[in-house]
Amino acid sequence: MRRSRHTDQEMAFLLKEAADGGAIPEICAAAHISIGTFYRWRRRLGGLPPKGVERLSRIERENESLRGEVLRLRSALLALSAPAADSRRPLAAKPEARATASVHHRGGAACVGRFAFVRTAN
Repeated sequence: MRRSRHTDQEMAFLLKEAADGGAIPEICAAAHISIGTFYRWRRRLGGLPPKGVERLSRIERENESLRGEVLRLRSALLALSAPAADSRRPLAAKPEARATASVHHRGGAACVGRFAFVRTAN
């Protein structure tokens, strides 16, 4: 994502000016932003005061670091579980898999087993 030319505190200040009764087109012209950008900022930041914007920024950075940590732990977990998956018996060796391998019509495998009565014939 592209970085903004304005900090979150500047955005909050401009939004507060508009909330205090300033004309939005004049505020946008003074800040060199489009009206669409102003409304996008307002949708994102709402009526947060500058302290709330700082807190929101800190929480967003923390969430980003936590997402990275989760991805790192998930990949480590998958790396540990991969050798265990290789040692399992292949699915083709199971007798049920051989019995359904002869079914050639679409959805045929779903007609076998406990819930076969739910599916109607093709």
